[in-house]
Amino acid sequence: MSTEKKVGLFFLSALIALGVMIELVEDWHPFETHHPYTTFFEAAVGIQAGDPVRMSGVEVGKIKTIKIEDQKVRIDFLVQDGTVLKEDSIAEIRQTNLLGGQFLGLTFGSEGSEPLPPGGVVPSREGANIDQLITRFDRNQERVFGALGELIEETRGPLSATVTRVEKVVSKIDEGEGTLGRLVNDPALYDDLQLAVADLKMLLQRIENGEGTLGRLVQDPTLYDDASRTVANLRAISDRVNRGEGTVGRLFAEEALYDNANDALAHIRDISDKANRGEGTLGKLVNDASLYDDTSATMRRLHSITAKIDDGKGTIGRLVNEDDIYRDAKTTLNKVEKAVDGISDTGPLSALGVVLGTLF
Repeated sequence: MSTEKKVGLFFLSALIALGVMIELVEDWHPFETHHPYTTFFEAAVGIQAGDPVRMSGVEVGKIKTIKIEDQKVRIDFLVQDGTVLKEDSIAEIRQTNLLGGQFLGLTFGSEGSEPLPPGGVVPSREGANIDQLITRFDRNQERVFGALGELIEETRGPLSATVTRVEKVVSKIDEGEGTLGRLVNDPALYDDLQLAVADLKMLLQRIENGEGTLGRLVQDPTLYDDASRTVANLRAISDRVNRGEGTVGRLFAEEALYDNANDALAHIRDISDKANRGEGTLGKLVNDASLYDDTSATMRRLHSITAKIDDGKGTIGRLVNEDDIYRDAKTTLNKVEKAVDGISDTGPLSALGVVLGTLF
């Protein structure tokens, strides 16, 4: 055998030996210490020996064996030295991704729990595998779509009628019928809107330029100054009132007003009590019914007298309604005036004679 053949045969044997060693001693870690633990599940779908063991997403070991024991699935696994498992740590079969990769997940456990010694049994929690999820999804899908189909069947008639009505309404709008149809189809709306926008723009421009009352209110800073002065004056007035200055301040600050008001109310209450008891003139006026009767009788007599006067009865009635006395008095006054005018010419006796002759 030539040297080349010997070298090739040796190289091939080395490759075969390396492959066998990789396959057989894959989990052999001569420089690492691992601790064994066990957990039990009702079912372990998809997980197998060699899958990783992870704690909060960090790989801390591998599954060693999976077998059936006492109608449960026993999983023996190894964890690296330094990985602390507590007595209340939980083991759970979890999925790496939606493609089916799985691993054995471990929780830290509570802080007050004791560490679980190597070889101990870790409590487990059953998780939903992909078959259960698909079954539940199919069941829920049938339930949801079945209810949805029944709902569609029940509402098909009303829904069809509603669609028909909507089509009629849209057709009327498209044809320009009704208010909405005219708004959609009448171009005058657009023109009016353009005019309104132009007017609004002009109004805003005038306000911005300070024109008109509103423009002056917006642009003129004196409004703010006047308001500031008014607020300052109100603050000064309130301060004076709080200090008891002025009439209003004395009304708020002095207690004499309150005492006087209480005394006045007490006197008023005393007077009202006396009036209610019928004491004094006011009490008699309030409680004595004869006053009302006398007043009513007096009013009736006055009404009778005024009626007679209005009818011209009696002396006062004749004075009010007849004008003969007025004419006689006027004639007498004219004669007296003529007699007085002649006194200066005839002397006292003549004047007296004239007066007497005139009267008699």
